[in-house]
Amino acid sequence: MSFSSDVKDEVLKNFSKTKNLKYKEAEKFGEYLTSVPLKSILNEDFKEYLDISKLDEEVIKDILKGIYLGSGCIVDPTQDYHFEVIFKNKACADYFFNLLSVLDFTPKIIKRKKQNVVYFKDSEQISLFLSIIGASNAVLKFEQIRVEKEVKNAINRAINCETANISKTVNSSIKQIDAIKKLKENGKFASLSEKLQYTANLRLKYRDESLEFLSEKSKVSKSGLKHRLDKLIELSKEE
Repeated sequence: MSFSSDVKDEVLKNFSKTKNLKYKEAEKFGEYLTSVPLKSILNEDFKEYLDISKLDEEVIKDILKGIYLGSGCIVDPTQDYHFEVIFKNKACADYFFNLLSVLDFTPKIIKRKKQNVVYFKDSEQISLFLSIIGASNAVLKFEQIRVEKEVKNAINRAINCETANISKTVNSSIKQIDAIKKLKENGKFASLSEKLQYTANLRLKYRDESLEFLSEKSKVSKSGLKHRLDKLIELSKEE
């Protein structure tokens, strides 16, 4: 079964324990909202739910349950973060949009094959929606996946950063070594200052090491070494 189906099963199982007929009617209204071709069809039987400002918290929760059970879908969070509900009627989609907005969600509406889709992609909002409709097991599973993805992404970022730093170090070292070789081939090396010769020999001895390593070996600051190495490159370009 999919993650979305598991959520619906949990909501249905918990909803069967609802005692008050009023809340069962609210859930039914939510389901009808996703399937009716015209919102006006709901005016007679469900008029009391149409004014969002007059709804209490429990009624709102059950309307949201009904809407999700009607045509809601949550993409497997291991693949992507995406929540959506499909409506046949634009006015019904607007109702759900406004209801979510009142609850501080930030939904969007798009038209897809003559249907109206209300959706959001924020992982925290998906987790909050699951909590509101009483899918506590789904919340735990969702949060576990979210944490695992964040840890994995953090590790990948660290690896990429480290790889980039290594690549930068290698490229810099190649340029510096080429410059030193050129100075020696052109007979300019012997005329360099003692400090520049020392720095050049240090670089040749530790070709693959970082500037930080050279700084520790030489007891010269990183900025000081960089200035000297840049000077070597500059001098190698002079005719």
